[in-house]
Amino acid sequence: MDIVETESSATARHLPRATPHGEPLARPTRNEVRRRLLDAAADEFAERGFAAAKLTEIARRAGFTKGAVYSNFASKQDLFAELFAERSLELAGRVLAEIADLDVASAAGRGGETISTWLVGEPGWALLVLEFGVQAAREPAIAEAYLRERRSLRRELQDLIAGRADAWGIADRVDARTLAITVMALVSGLMLEHAVDPEQVDQQAVQSAVAGVFAGAFPRR
Repeated sequence: MDIVETESSATARHLPRATPHGEPLARPTRNEVRRRLLDAAADEFAERGFAAAKLTEIARRAGFTKGAVYSNFASKQDLFAELFAERSLELAGRVLAEIADLDVASAAGRGGETISTWLVGEPGWALLVLEFGVQAAREPAIAEAYLRERRSLRRELQDLIAGRADAWGIADRVDARTLAITVMALVSGLMLEHAVDPEQVDQQAVQSAVAGVFAGAFPRR
């Protein structure tokens, strides 16, 4: 009888089975394995950049072997793409939480403040996103993962914008798709400008730019 190995069992083969003292380890769930790999990848990418980051080192940081990485992610680009999408949606969720109880006029400024604080506070991550985008433009294998997550993020952002516009009663006057594209392009551009000229493109400049786009896109009732 043929035995079909599941993804979870494949992952388990590459996990340490005991502590250094010989005590048995509790087997982590698949979600726990993925979480630890993503957290380890965030550290590895931040320290080395996308191109220089190594899957063996990500696995070591997470406490697994390299096989556990491949049991959960098809490649380094797929791992980074998922991490990128997760971080981006976290930011979008943070912005929405900040503006949930505000009126349209106040929300523009608060949204700009939240995004600018994130962008300036995590310069290493901003550079990583830019590096990944440049590599995606040159390498088809990376482009596939990049486009998949970028388009997914754009759809998610579009839905979030549409939902907020509906709550404000201005859904018929907001082009959620165009605003999602604009915001993503603006943030990418501001990442680069801040990275190369942080003195002039400082947090206040970033905040003003983002707030201006939001203010123009969300008309008052």
